[in-house]
Amino acid sequence: MSKKKPGLQFLKNAVLSVLKQSPGSLNNKQISWALNLKGSEYQKLILRAIKELKQDDLIIELSKYRYSCRISKQCVSGVIDINSSGNGYVITDSFDVDIFVSKSNLLNALNGDIVSVKITQNSRNKLIGKVVGIVKRNRSKFTGLIEQNNCGIFFVPDNIKTSATFCIPPNNTNGAKHGNRVIVEFIRWGPSDKNPVGRVVSVLPKEHSLKSEITSTLEIFNIRAAFSSKVMEEAKKITSKITTKDRVDRKDFRQYSTFTIDPDDAKDFDDAISIRCLDSGITEIGIHIADVSHYVPVNSEIDKEAFLRAFSLYFPGRVIPMLPETLSNKICSLNPNEDKLCFSVVVGFDKDLKTVRSTWIGKTLINSNKRFTYNDANKLISKKKGGLFAAPLITLNAIATNLREARIKSGSIDFERSDIDFVLNNAKEPIKLIKKTPLAAHKLIEEFMLLANKIVANKLSGVKKSIYRVHDLPDKEKLKEVANYLKYICGDKISFNVKKSKLHILINRLLNEDSLIVNKGVFVNLILRTMAKACYSTENIGHFGLGFEKYTHFTSPIRRYADLVVHRLLENLISQND
Repeated sequence: MSKKKPGLQFLKNAVLSVLKQSPGSLNNKQISWALNLKGSEYQKLILRAIKELKQDDLIIELSKYRYSCRISKQCVSGVIDINSSGNGYVITDSFDVDIFVSKSNLLNALNGDIVSVKITQNSRNKLIGKVVGIVKRNRSKFTGLIEQNNCGIFFVPDNIKTSATFCIPPNNTNGAKHGNRVIVEFIRWGPSDKNPVGRVVSVLPKEHSLKSEITSTLEIFNIRAAFSSKVMEEAKKITSKITTKDRVDRKDFRQYSTFTIDPDDAKDFDDAISIRCLDSGITEIGIHIADVSHYVPVNSEIDKEAFLRAFSLYFPGRVIPMLPETLSNKICSLNPNEDKLCFSVVVGFDKDLKTVRSTWIGKTLINSNKRFTYNDANKLISKKKGGLFAAPLITLNAIATNLREARIKSGSIDFERSDIDFVLNNAKEPIKLIKKTPLAAHKLIEEFMLLANKIVANKLSGVKKSIYRVHDLPDKEKLKEVANYLKYICGDKISFNVKKSKLHILINRLLNEDSLIVNKGVFVNLILRTMAKACYSTENIGHFGLGFEKYTHFTSPIRRYADLVVHRLLENLISQND
């Protein structure tokens, strides 16, 4: 635009055009940027244009100083969340606020469906709409109770958010009787149907058990729990024998002190750590990851199945693996005292155990000397004695502590959350819950896995298309609400400024604030709710939570398909550079 100030009518049209093109609402500063009118001399004119557009009923103020076009006849798509009272809220990228849909305007939507909504009321801070179509059903199977009366046979879902009672035709009961708990499959919900129509898939046991709950969960979500005969036949042909050809171009780490550290009930071990001290004073740490890509070629039957599963699923006492167990628990698993093929990241640390002097990535051959549980390793670390592996573990712990301190200092969020674990009896039924507090051994493994993932991400950053694990910036407004809440209950003991502070410094300060009188676990969850969700992407935007410019997943190819793809990308890159 020219230096001459634009006329009011021209500016009104320009503002309207910007808002029409925006997927959400904008404030006056964002509108100014979009029009390339950033100087303070334009602010009064832009605010006047906005005011007149509001008076003309062409735009609305959705929240304080945030504006959007009035689109009373527009239809948008989004996911509907139905609450316990039966009303719904449609979450869509088109607006910063959710669209309210009353029970009478839900059409035949079920909770979680992607729906098309017509906006019927568009006013300040509130959007109201009606569902005009179902784009995609969220689920096809549900658990609940069969009820039979003079009016017919009905199914009442366990989840109150489902909100609709199903009608079950007499020929679709699969033998279910009144009071039976069942799995029902959705058939239809036509315009003339008062209720959705379903059929009973299976009758569940009368008594609740962990086994029955897992079985019903697998059924409801159509989880692939069994491998096809093609996959199993292919898996049988894979041998654990390591040939001379397999060892070509691999560094041999079998003579170095190597071990795994995993949970008590772990069945697959996809990472191991080695350590050796060089004459130069350098401490060389090997982070060894099972070379799954060596055994699972692209487009093989196992690979196709792994792609469909995407990851292993873990239930108390049961695992639904991504790979057949002959691979995940035996051939690829880094079991002790067995030669194994790995893809490794080797890092050399200076005498201070802080400074990284060298990194190497490549294929290796290892033999784990010992399988530690987290508790076993932690005892040696805390006692600082205990045989052959105490000294290596103590050194590794010192390096991990330095890595953690440096990571937090450079921008990583200092979350430390406790997990809940189930204690099972001989029948694999839960009898007790225990709180699992992170041990030094947990943090040790975490730091070296983070380091390996970071090094691999940096290596792959030159590839045209790679897979990154990304985490966007938190929502400043939500963070400000948490800060104001803490200020309210803690008074003048807490003082900070969301606008002026660096976000990671502010969050870490809040997480470590001694004067907090709220439950720490509740507070951590409040902070987490301000965060964006981490996800996979081919476009790198960095990982805010970890404070890394580049990050990926490389360390769990046995249980995550994304890691397997990263292994293949990395192998291809290394072979090109050789």
